[in-house]
Amino acid sequence: MSENPDYSIVIPVYNSEKSLRELYSRIKMEFESISNNYEIIFIDDFSRDGSWKVLEDLQQKDSRVKIIHFIRNYGQHNATLCGFNHVRGEYVITLDDDLQNPPEEIPKLLDKISEGFLVVYGKYPPVHSSIVGNLLSTIFQKIIHKILLIPDSIFLSSFAVYKKEVVRNMVAVRSSYPFLFGLMSKSAPINKITNTEVKHVARKDGSSNYGLIKYFKYSLNLMINYSSWPLYIVAILGFLISILSISYGIWIIIQKFFDPSYGIMGWNSLMVAISFLGGSILMALGIIGEYLHRILVEISYGQQYVIDEMKP
Repeated sequence: MSENPDYSIVIPVYNSEKSLRELYSRIKMEFESISNNYEIIFIDDFSRDGSWKVLEDLQQKDSRVKIIHFIRNYGQHNATLCGFNHVRGEYVITLDDDLQNPPEEIPKLLDKISEGFLVVYGKYPPVHSSIVGNLLSTIFQKIIHKILLIPDSIFLSSFAVYKKEVVRNMVAVRSSYPFLFGLMSKSAPINKITNTEVKHVARKDGSSNYGLIKYFKYSLNLMINYSSWPLYIVAILGFLISILSISYGIWIIIQKFFDPSYGIMGWNSLMVAISFLGGSILMALGIIGEYLHRILVEISYGQQYVIDEMKP
């Protein structure tokens, strides 16, 4: 392999010891017809199984394999970004470790990017997940497109190929809360981003690491880091509550004017109103507090990841 490979394959790893050997073998077999000048970067996101031992064995047998181990779990986006910081290839390919994105589909991505695009995402229907998983994925896609101003026609996935200059722009953003699609949208013009149809197969082992909590976490991260939606929601909520309160006060005055015996509503109504207003205030303070916390992290001790061990 030359000093600078043509291709870099970046694979975040989490609890995938059963699929790693097959994944490596299929990538190696596929690149026999593409180029021998490539590297594979596995980033172990603090797996709980024997994934690291499998990676060590692969690295000892093939010098094109680079492995990185985190000191704790940082998440898929941070792991991928770590791989981006260590790539040397002109084309950077990302795919998951569960074999749902077959390595045999990589040539389709490369054919498309050779047409002059900077980023190509594999497009596929999520038909191999649960109904709830498909619904969450669809909602998440819509949120991403809305906030990042990406056309709905562009399907975003973890199976993709990037030109090196885009990756260089992405890693230049030093955020402690990285979101890959957000970094990509700031690093490449929209007209240079496209899709190509690829296969998406059922998972052989284990279950998806993406559930309701993780989708909520990424959605919150996206909204806070790349938009002002939470602040707008709080402002609108506060405005509506103020209008309702003023309107209700006017209504009481009018009723009191026409009917002197009309009295203010009882204890229960008063407590409901106080609780509602108190909850709204606490929600607003919580959102503002999250912004302040992230500012503190960015200017003091924020880390995208910490490497425990790396073997080139």
